[in-house]
Amino acid sequence: MTSRPLAAAASALAEGPRAPLAELADPASVLAGLMDLHGSVSLARELSLLDRHPAPPPAAEGARAEVRALASDRLDELAAALDHVFAAPFHRRNKLPDAAAVLATLEQTGVLGAARDRAGRALASAAGQIWEPFGELMGRLIGRIRLETRALREELAPSLRALGPEAARLERLDAAIAAATQKRRERALAELVPGLSRAFARALRAAVGALPEGAGIEQVAGWFGQEQWLVRELQRMELVVQAVLAHEAGRLLSLVDGAAAAGAPA
Repeated sequence: MTSRPLAAAASALAEGPRAPLAELADPASVLAGLMDLHGSVSLARELSLLDRHPAPPPAAEGARAEVRALASDRLDELAAALDHVFAAPFHRRNKLPDAAAVLATLEQTGVLGAARDRAGRALASAAGQIWEPFGELMGRLIGRIRLETRALREELAPSLRALGPEAARLERLDAAIAAATQKRRERALAELVPGLSRAFARALRAAVGALPEGAGIEQVAGWFGQEQWLVRELQRMELVVQAVLAHEAGRLLSLVDGAAAAGAPA
């Protein structure tokens, strides 16, 4: 069990039915599903120490708005950088194959050419090789989201704790829950790229099966056009990236807003 954005992404990749998103409405159920025994014990230990910290001094005027603005600005910058990647996915910086490279792989694996084999191991090998740079790009993007949101969380922690005793307690509670649920959250994230790989292979199989005899660069280049299967797979990748960002940003902004509310004067 995981957050609503990641559950939506997983459902989009699944071949069979998935659990309805309504099951994610109960926060206690979500939290329980994200913890194993070790995480539960760790969380209990951290909770027992939660109130053993000295109270911070009163927050400066405008501190709550400054923390929220910083978090929003940084997350907006990250979102813009990710949008830039998918605005021109075949730019050389992304290291994705062009039509000639895809055709060469299909010929080298025997999917096209004199000894063509449009099914079985040849097509599976071609799908794996063609997907590889797409998978590497997804790994870099998801890794960037996690790295930058984690760094931002660490940067904001002192400012959140400085908003007041209740805000400081909330920040420490969030850190304890994050540590206790880390393994299960990582497992959920780790399922996304393999799911994209399987969807990509299914789409490639259908596209190869529709190629005419003697197909060459012109037909393969057509896959890169609007409304074609390859563009749809890139859109699927973009949706997954957006879901991961929504998951990480949502957690962080919820903490910031909660700490700001907790630290507000009565």
